[in-house]
Amino acid sequence: MILNNIRMKATIQKIPQRHGWSWRYKMFKEVVKAENWHAHQEFELVLHRNFQGKSRVAHFEGQIEHNELLLMGPEIAHSFESINSDEKNPCEAHVIWFSKEWISNLMYSCAELRTLMPIIRDANKGVRFSTQTAEKVYQHLNSFDDLTPIGQLAVLIQILDELSVDQSHTTLLSYAQSEEKEKPNNNNDFSKIAQVCKYIDEHYSSDITLKKLADYMYVSENTVHRWFIQHFNESYISYLTKLRLNHASNLLITTLQPISLIAESVGYTNRSNFNRSFKKYKGISPSLYRKQFK
Repeated sequence: MILNNIRMKATIQKIPQRHGWSWRYKMFKEVVKAENWHAHQEFELVLHRNFQGKSRVAHFEGQIEHNELLLMGPEIAHSFESINSDEKNPCEAHVIWFSKEWISNLMYSCAELRTLMPIIRDANKGVRFSTQTAEKVYQHLNSFDDLTPIGQLAVLIQILDELSVDQSHTTLLSYAQSEEKEKPNNNNDFSKIAQVCKYIDEHYSSDITLKKLADYMYVSENTVHRWFIQHFNESYISYLTKLRLNHASNLLITTLQPISLIAESVGYTNRSNFNRSFKKYKGISPSLYRKQFK
């Protein structure tokens, strides 16, 4: 089904990358999923379960049911909206993001992965996979949380293999969204967001306040706050906290530095605050996290 009305401009979402990782996976559970018309620079593979609702991908509009698996290329505006509301059986969205540069380099370096080329090309039109492939992908994702980063990467390769052998996949769009007029926003928007991310990446260990970031970007604090809500789906404090803790996680695994020193190096002046934030984010204490990956 083709949309007859002209949709409003999509917001651009920046997908925060975890330090030491080249791709990102996240699972969302929501009783009701509200529509959020957006786009980003990464490929997105999304699996919906316990879901009934509507999908909008560029000029396509359709229905979502249980075990819907879609792959969308960079800068394709999309949104998903649920119509069910069951607190005992909430909607699940399993999302994997990876960059065009990453998958291109992977296929260039590994001849075995070049069977992915047709799927990656078709992603510019949006790809829907069979429910059988969706179920296989879900089974692969079941063990994700218990694996090391290399183990999770191996599972991702298995998932990509499942996509490449699906002979029943279909494309959603009648043409690729490659024309400049179809892009959800211009290069200046991406440039501003990239500038914000670069500044935070370089100064996360210092006391970065919202005011300092606003002064650096020559905008108001409200503007910066709005950027984070629109493009990151979280507050500035939440984004900064996750970035710091991801850097701390990497140091816990790859170095023998004392935990107090690691806490200080990522911007925490109080060890207790660091331990509390880390446990809330990772589910275990820093010392147990280090022991787990030793």
